[in-house]
Amino acid sequence: IPSLLFSTNIKVSVAFYAGTFMCIVIMLIFAKMTKLIGGGIVDLMLVFYRFSVLLTAVFVILRLQERGHFLFYEASYYAIALIPYYCITFYRMFNFGFKSCITDILLILAAIILSQSVSMVLWVAASFMFLYFKSGQARFSHFVYVSIVSLIFLFLLYQFNDRTKGIVEALSGMFREPGQYLNVLILVGGNRLQRVFIAYDAFVTHPWFGVGIGALKAYSIMNFSTDSFDLDGLTASDFTADMNATNVFMEVAAEAGVVGLIGFLMVLAFIHSRQENGDILRPFKIAFYITMLSLLIESSYLRPYVWALYGVIIGLSSIRDSKSLECALMPAGLRRSQKSRYLSA
Repeated sequence: IPSLLFSTNIKVSVAFYAGTFMCIVIMLIFAKMTKLIGGGIVDLMLVFYRFSVLLTAVFVILRLQERGHFLFYEASYYAIALIPYYCITFYRMFNFGFKSCITDILLILAAIILSQSVSMVLWVAASFMFLYFKSGQARFSHFVYVSIVSLIFLFLLYQFNDRTKGIVEALSGMFREPGQYLNVLILVGGNRLQRVFIAYDAFVTHPWFGVGIGALKAYSIMNFSTDSFDLDGLTASDFTADMNATNVFMEVAAEAGVVGLIGFLMVLAFIHSRQENGDILRPFKIAFYITMLSLLIESSYLRPYVWALYGVIIGLSSIRDSKSLECALMPAGLRRSQKSRYLSA
């Protein structure tokens, strides 16, 4: 609210304030819905994720999208939206076996191929590793197998993805000439680093209440030029001063100041503190941590699917009858067989 009152562009801030309010409403609706339907939320989410991949395939086949991104703005946003899907799938794999989630694993691989998103590969790998170590099944032999598969996958990416090839070649060049590290940073991160510097500069200038929620772009246009944020004379080819930050925490700090940042961190701390019904929460809490990690380099705080995840965690942790959640993460086939054994008994 203070960031709205002290905004450098009131009109834009009013619109963003309404968007922020709607994100909070979405969080509360998902929390209430999850509390009402209990473990059924897992099946509903899986239906949505599977449908999104299949529809993305249709879009790509029909040439409506060059890189699949479902209904999102770009492939990297779609990669973030699917993080809970990766976590639920790998949780099932480690707890109920590979056969219990083979369809979902194939769909995740299809999503990677369709989107051609390096970000998606990164978040899939992070989800796998988090769930792997949490499962208590870590073995040295597994590490060897994963390393071999990862090297093969990287080799294929190098052969068929131009950006990956450029990154690998830039990294090898950096080892030969260490002074080339800025070239690598810009190649890998694009204009992200420079966009964070813009947000940092705005935050330092307006530390308490920020430049106004949603007003960072307007503030940058008035106060900065593209040349203000080059790195030793280097700049990303697509960088301009009128860009939002891609680091969610720096963006909130720049637009809402320390006051707004504390409020946002309090929401995150509240979600982190949810412990009730911990077994079913595990994949969702891991999805929460990976999502927040992804928002350090992608997207912004106004992402409804992120706030929906917050709501699901709050809802699941608020259910008092924990027995209704016992089989929620179990694949449907195992659930049916367990139910039939119970009825027979």
